[in-house]
Amino acid sequence: MKPLLLLIVMVLLSMSSALAQDESMLAERARAPAEKGAGEHEFVFMRGKYVNYPTGVSSGYRDFRNRAWWQTDFDGAERNLLRALRRYTSIDTSSESFKVLSLTDPELFENPFLYINMKRVPLYSGNGPNFSVQEAAALREYMLRGGFVMVDDFWGPEHWQDFLVELAKIFPKRKPRELALSHPIFHCFFDIDEITQVPGRGVTWNFGWGFSLDNADYPTSVHGLFDDENRLMMVVNFNTDLGDGLEHTFDQFYPTRYCNEAYKLVINYIIHAMSH
Repeated sequence: MKPLLLLIVMVLLSMSSALAQDESMLAERARAPAEKGAGEHEFVFMRGKYVNYPTGVSSGYRDFRNRAWWQTDFDGAERNLLRALRRYTSIDTSSESFKVLSLTDPELFENPFLYINMKRVPLYSGNGPNFSVQEAAALREYMLRGGFVMVDDFWGPEHWQDFLVELAKIFPKRKPRELALSHPIFHCFFDIDEITQVPGRGVTWNFGWGFSLDNADYPTSVHGLFDDENRLMMVVNFNTDLGDGLEHTFDQFYPTRYCNEAYKLVINYIIHAMSH
């Protein structure tokens, strides 16, 4: 076989092998050229750092009492999401384009998208965010000035009530409403025709936390909070853990299909936030 023909065959075989292994949206870590810093890109993923309730939970080898719940899934979720955003869209970003900001930091107003993990230990109420007066005021101003907030990772009726308590600190008179699948946010990039529950790793890795996949006691829903002009200011992901779907992309024990569902939703949220 001639050298040129042999080279072409080898390249084709290599491409075929790579495609066969691409089982998820982000099956391979991006081998990109040197990336710019977080502040040098169009899109920066901002994670909100908040005051939280003490959990009061202590178990054997691990003490949860002073854990900062805002940092759950940090920063693996950020890096994986940003790689996917760079790979699947034309948005200027990189795997380093993320920041953690206190909710009262003036820099909050320089970016349109804010992620808040509402982490709740499923076994009891009274943990996770406990927004201060200053944090609530900053979030209210941020959303009314055009900012978009994504809330994630809280479960069950007790924690829904906890969320409403925190939301009332920000907007005492505004109530969230469940978003229909016809809402544009579900079709602005990927077409999403079903809200799939994205489980936390406590379920998928069988930690014995009393949950099961697609547990009927924890129906997944997406809710929205709107301003006076009917602009969507906040999207609320209930009974699901999109952060785990992003963080555990490369973990063999975490089902790939749930990672894919998490990517599709969060990418749509970002597209919507940047275009509205």
